[in-house]
Amino acid sequence: MKSYLSESAQQVPGLRGVFVTAMPDCLLFDSWTDEEAWNADELATYFGDLVRANRRGLRSLGSWSSDMSVTIESADTLLVLAELSEHFVCGCVFERDVPLGMVRLSLRRFYETIRENLPQITAEERARAVRLMDFVHRYAPDPHTVLMRVSARTGISTEALNDPASLDEAQTDAIEQAAKRILGLETISL
Repeated sequence: MKSYLSESAQQVPGLRGVFVTAMPDCLLFDSWTDEEAWNADELATYFGDLVRANRRGLRSLGSWSSDMSVTIESADTLLVLAELSEHFVCGCVFERDVPLGMVRLSLRRFYETIRENLPQITAEERARAVRLMDFVHRYAPDPHTVLMRVSARTGISTEALNDPASLDEAQTDAIEQAAKRILGLETISL
């Protein structure tokens, strides 16, 4: 994907860098930049954290959506962060003088190009309990205490929750109910 990302990025007007971050760990998956001084690994981590914080903020406002983006404008940079899928976030850094409308139009096509080249991660590859725990870790307001919160609501030990693939159907159903209560959702679609 690197050569394809580089080729595609160079066709987007005013684009200075692209950082594809693997979630939920906020690790660099791929990048292209015309700035040698930038640390791609560090930026990917920051951008993943920004998207995670944005999710929490929107959820607090009752405006949470899985289809959202973050735009940050500074004196010399325009930064746009967007979730490409459940597993990937893309951070695009533009020159500040590029019109925002042009950026949004260019990014729609660019994101599709990137999505086409990302590895396909399907939910069927993982047990339902694993997918539920990943979902809770991703969207819970306080990811540092999510295991304890799920454990308290389900009666399942944190040790068992650390290995959700080993849980039975009843325990998986309990995790889903706890996740819905913690996140304030009526249903969870995985």
